Amino acid sequence: MTWLRREDLEQLELERLAPCAAFSRENGGRRMPEPEDPVRTCFQRDRDRIIHSSAFRRLQHKTQVFAADEGDHYRSRMTHSLEVSQMARSAANALRLNADLAEAIALAHDLGHPPFGHAGEEALDELMEGDGGFRHNAQGVRIVDQLEDRQTRGFGLNLTFSLRTSLLKGRIPEGFPLSPDLLPHGTPPLEAKLVDQCDRIAYLSHDLDDAIHAGVVQVEEARSLVLWQDAANRSDSPDTARIYSEIVAILMHDLVQACDESLICNPEKPEISPSKSMRVKSDELLSFLRKSFYQSPRVLHAMASGRDKIKSCFADLVANPQSLPEMMRRRAGDCSTRRLVCDYVSGMTDRFLMQQ
Repeated sequence: MTWLRREDLEQLELERLAPCAAFSRENGGRRMPEPEDPVRTCFQRDRDRIIHSSAFRRLQHKTQVFAADEGDHYRSRMTHSLEVSQMARSAANALRLNADLAEAIALAHDLGHPPFGHAGEEALDELMEGDGGFRHNAQGVRIVDQLEDRQTRGFGLNLTFSLRTSLLKGRIPEGFPLSPDLLPHGTPPLEAKLVDQCDRIAYLSHDLDDAIHAGVVQVEEARSLVLWQDAANRSDSPDTARIYSEIVAILMHDLVQACDESLICNPEKPEISPSKSMRVKSDELLSFLRKSFYQSPRVLHAMASGRDKIKSCFADLVANPQSLPEMMRRRAGDCSTRRLVCDYVSGMTDRFLMQQ
């Protein structure tokens, strides 16, 4: 059997993928030109660089909802990212989009999250007011573009333009330091939009799982949800683990079906979103989680504690910048002391911050 070269894989993409998919040969290039890999496509190479980065490894000890010291069985940023990547790859394959790009985006989409989740993000954005602010998506791009610089050439992981622009979703604070070629950033590929939908499916299902496992939410409360009832009707087992699995299956199957119908009606610019009826059901679940889980005293206390720790650590480092690692100084480049401290604190794990 003849082994498949990179050129063969690129040709297979042209033959198999939908016209609206992102193709490896049209990746937008890298900031620093480099020879192509003989076996892997550019998006497979991006994925591998992300997996081997220290920023990705640190996600193992960063909060999803529960802090790192709450227990070993709750989701972390890493397990969440792995779940999203599995969903995104499956959905991309089903829709004939580029599964390698979708997987790489999913693995990188939370690299910029600071310790203590969204509470940490809010704290850093407040601390960086007037100096470019802070958003985890923009920080993720800063990490892959500059801070995670394994070759010390000033181009970070040197990822493709398609991957880098896919990470810039949502609001970017005015003045946040991004590479000039990303400003203004263009329309991201459909694979990025697909990852956004899979991200939502992942956190809705696994946050419900973690909430019940922790005893913050009772099964009896969850049974009022339409999605829970749909999943129970499909399941041949009363086991709650089976219910979670069915919820994921319901949401994923609906997403693929709705996107497929949109691809048929508008093959050039399809809408990547669930059906209207499923949006109603998933919005009900999100509202339930916000009220019963995210705003619960246990979670709010942990987040408030984390926010205070971040502010205290930030203030200490701004007052004593000489204590920052020299490597961080080199990689951060020409920036203010506050941005340098923000880069360092946002890269900390929950555990490391608490040790400080």
